[in-house]
Amino acid sequence: MRFKIYLSILCTLTFYICSAQKWSGSITYKKEIAPPENQGNIVFISNKDISSAFDDLRYVLRFNSEAALFEKIDVMGRDDTRAYTYAVRSGGGKGKYYTPLDQNYSLHQVDYIGELFLVKRNHPDFEITNETKMIGDYQCRKAFYTTLRKAPNKDTEDVQFTAVVWFTPAIPVSLGPLNFSGLPGMVLQVELGRVSYTATELNLSTEINLEIEKPEKGIAIEEKDLARTLRKMLRNLGAYN
Repeated sequence: MRFKIYLSILCTLTFYICSAQKWSGSITYKKEIAPPENQGNIVFISNKDISSAFDDLRYVLRFNSEAALFEKIDVMGRDDTRAYTYAVRSGGGKGKYYTPLDQNYSLHQVDYIGELFLVKRNHPDFEITNETKMIGDYQCRKAFYTTLRKAPNKDTEDVQFTAVVWFTPAIPVSLGPLNFSGLPGMVLQVELGRVSYTATELNLSTEINLEIEKPEKGIAIEEKDLARTLRKMLRNLGAYN
């Protein structure tokens, strides 16, 4: 028990000492999907098409000392394929995520049913473990959080969902893909069920400060109110009872 406490304190002290420097840069993430146990509701897309679509998917996290922006890197000629659309939407990869470093939330600019939203998503309340592994040249620690995903209607049950992340205190910036920020170090890998994001290229600097543009367009809404708003929109379109 004492070892665990000392390790946690050491990790935290290392993070705050290093974070006195102002970091800036970009990290590229590859998005992957594990083979399905069964085809479920995606029988209309072949495994070969899905695999090809994920092979082309890359995301970039750009950040400076004040904020970050996480978004998909566009691939010419792929956005109109069914498999590519499925790949992008899987694991929350649709839209842009803007994260101010001095706040505990991210703004997710995303299109739902033809309407642009700015969804305020709070950072998860992670539990940090002592499990470690290497990702590239960086030793990372495991953290996770578990939540209930609300059912879309009263006829189905809520689903328990666990997200696992691997972060490194060696990069003392509390950021990561999507809205997975707030940990004492940079998140280099996210595991969301079958879908994962893994850092493949890092460009870091303590001298250059990148310019990060905050998304402004969209209907501002809290994450807790989003599902109810979308159900209402679908009812108005006659697509939801």
